[in-house]
Formats: sequence, C-alpha cells, structure tokens
Amino acid sequence: MTFSCSSRRGSQDRPIEPKLSSIQKEIFDESCNAPSCHGSGKKGNLSLVKGNSFTQLVGVGSTMDKKNLPQFLRVKPGNPDSSFLVVKLIAPDSSQGEIMPKGADKLTQNEIDAIRRWILSGAPDN
Repeated sequence: MTFSCSSRRGSQDRPIEPKLSSIQKEIFDESCNAPSCHGSGKKGNLSLVKGNSFTQLVGVGSTMDKKNLPQFLRVKPGNPDSSFLVVKLIAPDSSQGEIMPKGADKLTQNEIDAIRRWILSGAPDN
C-alpha cells in the first residue's frame, strides 16, 4: 500500500493570501503535514505542523540540499529563488531530492505564487 503526503483537496484555483497563516491552512495542512511526511514523521527533519512551520523554515539551512550546502536556506526572506522550499516545489535536481509533495499532485501555480509572494514580503510570521 502506498501513502502519499496528501489527501489532496478540491480546486486550488482560488487566490491564496501570501501570509503564513493562509499558506499553513491552504497548503501545508492540506498537502504537507501528513504523519508520514512533514507532520509527526518530520521527513527531512522538517515539521510543517501549525506552530512549527515558521521556526522550521525561515532562516534555517537545509540539510537535504546536496547541491548548494551551505548556502541555501529553507526559506530566505525576500528571496524565493534562493529558498530551498521553492526549489523543492518547482524543479529540484537529482542532488536535491524529489519534487514535493512526494507521491501527490504538484502544487498549483496559484499555490506556488502565494508561497513566493510570502517569501518576497520577507516571510513574516503571520
């Protein structure tokens, strides 16, 4: 039996506010924090459970990025292109692991854009 990181939700074409609280509810809670992924399983030593996401992502170096260590942070405030989270959602190369969410539908462009805009705004904890 195969388990994916998502029970994947309905249509994600509606706008998502580029705030951590919206991203948590609309993306992380729906696609990323299953127990076998970034929930209690903490794949990649990363928990995306509400209350943990900010401290686990923002300004934290990635231990999974074999290509750019030690430069890439999971989230580099103001710079989505230098944020490992964005790389993992769009197009990681073989030294960076698989595209996320693993075993589930890729995030929509709308979802990725919300994450990028949140990072561009400095990745505030709100």
